[in-house]
Amino acid sequence: MRHRELERLNAAAVVEAIARTPIDHFVIWDGRACGVQSGSLRSRALSLVHEVWSPVPLRVLIQRAARITDQAGLDPDTVRSAVRLHQTAKPAVYLLVRKAVSGDYLAVADIPWPAASARPLRAGEVVLDRHGRGLGGAVQAAGQARSLRYRPAALS
Repeated sequence: MRHRELERLNAAAVVEAIARTPIDHFVIWDGRACGVQSGSLRSRALSLVHEVWSPVPLRVLIQRAARITDQAGLDPDTVRSAVRLHQTAKPAVYLLVRKAVSGDYLAVADIPWPAASARPLRAGEVVLDRHGRGLGGAVQAAGQARSLRYRPAALS
């Protein structure tokens, strides 16, 4: 199957899209393999989250995706769509959350099949608490996020 190519993006459009993205939205990867189709725009967008159980601002993910190469990247709407669609994946390993005033990270939408939980999550339920305890009981020390797919050249 042939997948869509990366796009040339207008810098002003990317800046505007980031400004429209809620500042309190983050993506958490639980470290498990993702079952999306290899090479798809969705898999490209999700694979840019390298940190395990460490919330990545959705705005940062959009920035990473916009500059996959010097000349091209993924459209911000494509990135947002990939994250939102993945919430209903079976299983979901990339979780869209919002940071509450308490410091807890809460599910933005219902997640019927989270890989890190034996039961569905409802919108507003804690995915990662303020102490770094995630669904699977994992505790992540502040600033010490494991990175299973960290590739320095990809982030430059």
